[in-house]
Amino acid sequence: MSHPTLRLFDGYDHTSPELRGEVEELQRNLNLKGYKINVDGLFSPETEASVKDFQTKQGLDDDGIVGPYTWAALLAASPPDFATTEITTYPRNFPSLLEELQEAAQYKAMVDQAAVQFGLQMALIGGMVSRESRWGLALDPRGPSGTADRIPRGPNPSLRTGPLPPDGGFGRGLMQIDFDAFPFARTGNWRDPGENIVFGCKVLSEYRQFLQSKTHLEARPLLQATVAAYNCGPGRVMTALQKQMDVDFYTAGRNYSRDVLNRTGWFQLQGWV
Repeated sequence: MSHPTLRLFDGYDHTSPELRGEVEELQRNLNLKGYKINVDGLFSPETEASVKDFQTKQGLDDDGIVGPYTWAALLAASPPDFATTEITTYPRNFPSLLEELQEAAQYKAMVDQAAVQFGLQMALIGGMVSRESRWGLALDPRGPSGTADRIPRGPNPSLRTGPLPPDGGFGRGLMQIDFDAFPFARTGNWRDPGENIVFGCKVLSEYRQFLQSKTHLEARPLLQATVAAYNCGPGRVMTALQKQMDVDFYTAGRNYSRDVLNRTGWFQLQGWV
């Protein structure tokens, strides 16, 4: 059984009285863990403080927001992850992807390490790098130190206050870390494939946490929204959700997450799990 994401002041008459029963369940489960909260269905500051303490002890992000991971820890259930089985339209022997797979083999240990560190599936990382850079085959020069996305951009003082990239490529390295959005792409060791993969996975993990805290998405819808956010940013994904549009509405080609997950399914066929 799934539970809605709960946060401070849920259950109150002026916010979300329909969640009072869920808040009561939260409070009862916290009390079973040794806390002493009045079970009244009101997500009070006292309840929030207990949630934060519980999250800290469980090694979770102590933001006081009760999402899928906090519920799983409270109920001793298996936490949600991104280890889903995807359907792919690509044949197993698709030449272009087989070429990428051969190239990706040299980075597989790095992918495995990042997957464990951030709770991702290797095949998902495989699909993302496939879409972003074809595992370096689409970059100039070819390989992990290459760049792409050379469409001219104007000044962007809210993000980039310094000069434009010297080679004109705004996408940096295997995971195409954006030059404007992330200082790592300007001053970090983005040319190192291991560091590039880890940074990209860190961004993906942070976007997942953000969307978990702001929405009621779970399982595959959360996965798809997170992947879309990697391309267009979590703010635009939130806008799409609020307007009841497809999460890919603001992504490149309006198909980014679907294409990535299609590629993910192909990497699963190749034994990337």
